[in-house]
Amino acid sequence: MVFVISMIRVGRSTCPSVPIGKKRFFLQGDFLKRKVFQFLILTLLACQLCGAGSAFAADVPLSELGLAEGSPEASSPATPRSLRPASKIAENVTVITAEDISRLNAHTLADILQTIPGIQLDYQRTPGSFTFFNIQGALNTTVLVLIDGFRQNDFVQNMAEPGLIAVQQIERIEIVKGASSAAWGPAPGGVINIVTKAPAWDRPVGGLASGSIGKRATADSRLEVSGALDRVGFYLTGGNINSDGLRPNNGVGLTHFEGKSAWLDPAGGTLTAAFSTLGTHRGTEEGFWYGWPVHDDDARWLNQGSLKYSRPLAARLTLDLDGYALGRSNTTMYNDRIDGANIPSFHTQTRESGRGADARLSWGDSRQNLVTGVEYGHQETRTVEIAPGDSTLFDRTWDRGAAYANGTLSLGPVTVLPGLRVDRTGISGNHTSYTMGATLQATEKTLLRAYGSRGFGLPYAILQRNLPTVTTFQAGVESSEIPFLWLKGTFFHNRMRKIESASNDLLTNQNRQGFELEGRTVPRYGLSLTGGYTFTCVTDADTGDRLRTNSDQTVPSQLLKVGLLYDHPDFGLRGALTGNYVDWNAAEGFPARGKGIVWDLHLSWKVRPADEISPELFGSGHNLFSNVQTVFDDLYANTPRWFEGGVRWRF
Repeated sequence: MVFVISMIRVGRSTCPSVPIGKKRFFLQGDFLKRKVFQFLILTLLACQLCGAGSAFAADVPLSELGLAEGSPEASSPATPRSLRPASKIAENVTVITAEDISRLNAHTLADILQTIPGIQLDYQRTPGSFTFFNIQGALNTTVLVLIDGFRQNDFVQNMAEPGLIAVQQIERIEIVKGASSAAWGPAPGGVINIVTKAPAWDRPVGGLASGSIGKRATADSRLEVSGALDRVGFYLTGGNINSDGLRPNNGVGLTHFEGKSAWLDPAGGTLTAAFSTLGTHRGTEEGFWYGWPVHDDDARWLNQGSLKYSRPLAARLTLDLDGYALGRSNTTMYNDRIDGANIPSFHTQTRESGRGADARLSWGDSRQNLVTGVEYGHQETRTVEIAPGDSTLFDRTWDRGAAYANGTLSLGPVTVLPGLRVDRTGISGNHTSYTMGATLQATEKTLLRAYGSRGFGLPYAILQRNLPTVTTFQAGVESSEIPFLWLKGTFFHNRMRKIESASNDLLTNQNRQGFELEGRTVPRYGLSLTGGYTFTCVTDADTGDRLRTNSDQTVPSQLLKVGLLYDHPDFGLRGALTGNYVDWNAAEGFPARGKGIVWDLHLSWKVRPADEISPELFGSGHNLFSNVQTVFDDLYANTPRWFEGGVRWRF
């Protein structure tokens, strides 16, 4: 851990060389580009040389970093809806399970993302409140967020809000860092795919009730029921997150419901219908915007329904048909705060609707497979000014379509992973995305990964701009050769062009490059350690200047995630102590602040460990030392130390 801590002291004026013991890794663009390209060539040559080698070794589950446990048959975001072992995923992927989420006593997706290496929230305030996030410096408007494969980003700004996604329904979260357009379409910064829970087919009915309470009446209540009768299964969950606000004008009232039913037809197919709805009223901000006092609020609702049908056509051939429809509304009131009173200055409402379908054929198994499919979508979005006038600011309708093919070819210890996708965006031209990846099982406990990809993003719908594009190269290794220790390292270089700023008024060509180091110890006496360090250097591709965090972008140069996990099943005890450090790389005069490591402690105790339906007591202490991490201290100060506690009961 000493070398990780030493890297925090790296200078901030240029893209520096980083000392690790007596070695130095130079992260300047041309050097890194050459090295990654050489690594890709060598790996692909190794694929040809080793293709006739010995039989592939049995897959060993390689744990993902942090609080996530890697699955040997985790569904890969790189190839939608097909299964791959961990040894056949070329991208930098992290998988989070429902057990990990429960360990963190998490409320929303935002609580989970803050623990993942390479991901940083711009600010952490009341659970359920508004926040941005970035993956390796890529804005969340470039990251595609999906629930069961359906897009959650809005249509106007391509933004998904992790604070609005409750976690009780989540079975696992698949996170891929870097361009994934060949599989998913507009995803230049990465993909977060949320897979929700299926009906419990092994019982007529069962479920969970949970409630917690903390500072400023910050409460989270949930109910989950699931079961099956003959060929029909169901899953229902709902809840409410409510708070008076841990920061000024940051109160939250979020009510959500998610339901799913499934039918197993006699021919072996599965028909699944799902529906979700949420409504929220929030105080979004109160503070000073460059010296001017503001006080803003918003209200949102979202309704979404989907229908999925999956049926095996032959021993190794499956047909999947998916369809969805959604509607959402966002009403925002902007206020000036004058002499202690809130004076409305601007009041807008955005309404969106969409519907679409996806049909695909999957052939093969985890070693050899091919997935081909087509997509169609129809979107409508309209923004109106309610006050001070009554006018339409934006009104647009468009259709999109896509065709894709992604495959897996395993030859002994080598797996080659090609992908191709053609998109007709309907909003700003067409794009062809492609990827080529490879993995090499060098030894039973060491895996090499590499991939290159070209992809695209969507511009803000309100603006008539060309498509943002990205070319990414990644190479990495993960190994458990050292006894009791799992290690993973990844180099990345992303060339992003026509990237839009958070303020919508700036286009830049950027080079984002760096590396991630991750590690985890094997549990001993119930204890295990985790750690992850990410270094990112972002430069303007036209001028060579290093970009800094300001009102247009968030580009933290260094992230450190650490954790201490504890499990004692015989006593029913488990816990997690997590720490997060960020160097914002802030522009001079910009009010981003980072002071110390933010520590969170989560504990739980199952009163009668041997009893499946025993209640479980849990509690969390957040930001134990009241340290500061926020990208805009004048407006979005993060919460100081606060505590909460509650009880879960499974039945």
